[in-house]
Amino acid sequence: MQPKKHYFAHIPTIAIFIVFAMSAPLGVLLFILKSIDKNAEKEEKAAAQAQADYRSDLGPAPAQTAPRQETEPTYGHDVPTKEQKDAKERHKLLTTLCTIGGAVFLFAGFSTLFMDGADSMMEAFTAIAQMLGGGAALLTGLRMDRTRKLERLLDKIAGDRDNIPLDELFAAAGIDAAKGRAAVESAISHGYFGADAYIDNRTATLVVRGAAPQPPKQPEPKPAPEPADQYAALLQQLRQANDAIPDPVMTAKISRLEAVSARIFELAKQDPGKKAQLQKFMDYYLPTALKLLNTYASLPAQDVQGENIADAKKNIERSMDLLVTAFENQLDKLFQSDALDVSADVAALEGMLNMDGLTGSDFAK
Repeated sequence: MQPKKHYFAHIPTIAIFIVFAMSAPLGVLLFILKSIDKNAEKEEKAAAQAQADYRSDLGPAPAQTAPRQETEPTYGHDVPTKEQKDAKERHKLLTTLCTIGGAVFLFAGFSTLFMDGADSMMEAFTAIAQMLGGGAALLTGLRMDRTRKLERLLDKIAGDRDNIPLDELFAAAGIDAAKGRAAVESAISHGYFGADAYIDNRTATLVVRGAAPQPPKQPEPKPAPEPADQYAALLQQLRQANDAIPDPVMTAKISRLEAVSARIFELAKQDPGKKAQLQKFMDYYLPTALKLLNTYASLPAQDVQGENIADAKKNIERSMDLLVTAFENQLDKLFQSDALDVSADVAALEGMLNMDGLTGSDFAK
């Protein structure tokens, strides 16, 4: 089969400019036809080279071959579908048309307006419209050409990998996330990564083939410490403060605080409903008591035992009696609801006994 002749592809550019100088529409048409014919020639040469490479791999062609059977096209990694190929070719052709056509119309309008001079207002407006339209088309074509180059770059970066994180892909290409994501989506639609490529939004990954990587598991939150641990820690702090204070009177009072606190904590663990009554005790009274005791334990270690230190020790010693009383009252308050329940039970019991005639006065008759 003889190769097709491409006459328009070999027209010299200078000849087109000469024609354009004589007739702008004809020059534009020649520019467009040359671009289309040149692209077709390149594609035919590439197809012929690919066929030659394919036959060289298979060895000499046999004298007779069986009738060729049509088969379904196969797609896969770096093998785009027909729709993707068509979209890629349309994008390429539109890029060429916008670039060449925009340059031609921009030059034509500029030449008419500034070089030849417009003979009328209408001709001037036409020249300005050609400049604006041509400039916009040229900028569009250049932008589309940059997009095509960026798509090819992203394809090279992805290489033969099954998947690649988008952040890594954008960093290698030197682009930001917004521009990079748009370029990746355009490259997928043009078949650069193959028929099965897609973006996995869960992991922000470009998946070329195979399954998407599993998103990392979120660490399970640590459970909140049990109240028992908190109670044990507070009792431990009271015990440590008591061990650090050698004064026997203070030691006895601190031991009483420790014993009452242990009883309070035990009731709170047995009846969680009592925790609400301990809010101020846990948030203020007990922490303040520990702070005073720790301060008292540190005062003897000071190099100077002046009047201020002595006054501080006396104030803390005097407050210990108030703290012991407060802790005991707190423990008693925890039994308040129990006492009310007991009183109600006793009153109900006495009433039923009186109604049934089982009180002591009836037995005496």
